[in-house]
Amino acid sequence: MREEDIQEILQNLGERVSALAEENRVRLTRDDAGRHLFKLMSECISPNQWLNIYQNTDDIFIKEIMLDWGSHLFPESFVK
Repeated sequence: MREEDIQEILQNLGERVSALAEENRVRLTRDDAGRHLFKLMSECISPNQWLNIYQNTDDIFIKEIMLDWGSHLFPESFVK
C-alpha cells in the first residue's frame, strides 16, 4: 500500500470520526432538552394525566422515554 493511499484512508477516517462526534454532541444536546422538557411538564400535567398517556400509547419507544425521563410524573402508586 502506498503512502498516499494510507494518507487518504486516514483522512477519510478522521472525517468520519468528526462527523460521529458532531452527531453525538447533537444527540446529547437533544437528550438534555428532552429531559428538561419533562421537568417542565411536571408543572403542567397531573400524575393521573401522565399515567393515562402512558396507558393509551402502544409505542414502546414513547413508553420507554416516559419511564426513563418522566418517572417522576407518574402517581406514587404506579408499578410498571
